[in-house]
Amino acid sequence: MNRNVINTNFQGYGLPHFPKQFAQYAVGAYFVALLVVSVMHSNYAMNWYWWLFGIIGVCGFFFGISSLSRKWSMLRERTFEKNVFWTAFALRAVMVFILYWFFNEMTGRPFMFSAADSFEYGEEAKWMAQTLREGHFGSYWNYKFAVGGGVSDAGYPLYLGFIYYLTGDSIIIARLIKSILSAFMCVLVYRLSKRNFGEAAGRLAAIFCMLEPHFIIYCGQHLKETEMLFLLIFFLERADNLLRSRNFRFWAILPTLLIMLSLFTFRTVLGVAVCFAFALALVLSSRRVASLGRRWVMLIVLILGAGYFVGGRVASEIERYWNERETNQETRMTVIRKKQGLAQYATRAVFAPMIFTIPFPTMVESPGQENSRLQHAGFVAKNVLSFFCIMALVLLIFNTDSATNWRNHVLLGAYLISYLAIIIQSAFVHADRFHLPAYVVELIFAAYGVTMCTQPRHKRWFSLWCMLMVVAWIVWNWFKLQGRGMA
Repeated sequence: MNRNVINTNFQGYGLPHFPKQFAQYAVGAYFVALLVVSVMHSNYAMNWYWWLFGIIGVCGFFFGISSLSRKWSMLRERTFEKNVFWTAFALRAVMVFILYWFFNEMTGRPFMFSAADSFEYGEEAKWMAQTLREGHFGSYWNYKFAVGGGVSDAGYPLYLGFIYYLTGDSIIIARLIKSILSAFMCVLVYRLSKRNFGEAAGRLAAIFCMLEPHFIIYCGQHLKETEMLFLLIFFLERADNLLRSRNFRFWAILPTLLIMLSLFTFRTVLGVAVCFAFALALVLSSRRVASLGRRWVMLIVLILGAGYFVGGRVASEIERYWNERETNQETRMTVIRKKQGLAQYATRAVFAPMIFTIPFPTMVESPGQENSRLQHAGFVAKNVLSFFCIMALVLLIFNTDSATNWRNHVLLGAYLISYLAIIIQSAFVHADRFHLPAYVVELIFAAYGVTMCTQPRHKRWFSLWCMLMVVAWIVWNWFKLQGRGMA
């Protein structure tokens, strides 16, 4: 008997997988929308290389999860984790080299189109590495953490600067390290999902993340999202383990708290969301997850720790973001309206009901949106899988069984809802980068939703959802062109 294959009588290993028919629906919907949009707006049809990125991304994702969720369903846990890690790393490492060449050819430098943050991160990291080499790191530290300065966005340049210091400012090595972190994130997603929703959902969620085009492509860019998502999932996995662990140790809280605090240095609102979610999980989780006494001990430690570390600058930064939320949103929308005449209809009331599904993919050659076209396969995956995420949340909310209802998954649910609520109130409700911290958790719920699709009617509902997405994609691309006076 193959030692990598589990005993078929092993309890807990069901065989739910992503049905091939689901993959065919999703891929078929993408091709229909792509062809219709290209015919309707033939003057603005995408260049061939965007088609290549999109077709490989969409087909590879949906047919890949259908095939691998079946083939890997009977592997032992350790073998499955190794397969996920090494496959994820290989895909990301290959993409690192492809995008390094592609960006050089298209922009003249190995950075994304219209590189702003990504280029500045690299320049700041070079400066920091230089101060380390020359022995005056204090000048960088004083610049970064001077009195009155904030901590949001400070973590990534600091991290990247140390990578540059150790590797001689190597962009390739920095991005290969991203590939390692992203691959390990997939393993952590498996452990977190399995603990919450069972083995089948855990494996599906890991394969979702392993093949998701967004996560692969972001490893080939110099943005902070890959490291930020790794820290986010690392925190959620450790916090969930802490809640459920039978062998509770007081000092086990400290590493989890430190990971949570590190998120404030990447994106302040993300730190707020995880802090709120953890506190809510400690208050609302059922006794099946953790005893009341243990939860109150952790809550007290969380309040004291957060009060000490998140005071001062972070607190004032949070207050500033809250006070400026309306102004920031109006300022950003004013800029967008100058480029997009129909943007006046893109209000919070319009976006809120679609928050689990948006953003929609760009499939036309609208000006200045090369990065969106590069990523459009990831948008397709998100739009389609949001059906299963919504289904999972509805099932959990209305489930009266104490063994499987929402109170056993408060940490994940509270984080997802709180972060999305913040995004809705912000100026970045349709910005892809700001959806990623929610999207990675949405994939966990989507995996659970897939395992719940056991009735024939579910396939019918999913096929209708794919038809709805076809309409949404066509309308969205018309919207983009019409608002610019190009349709």
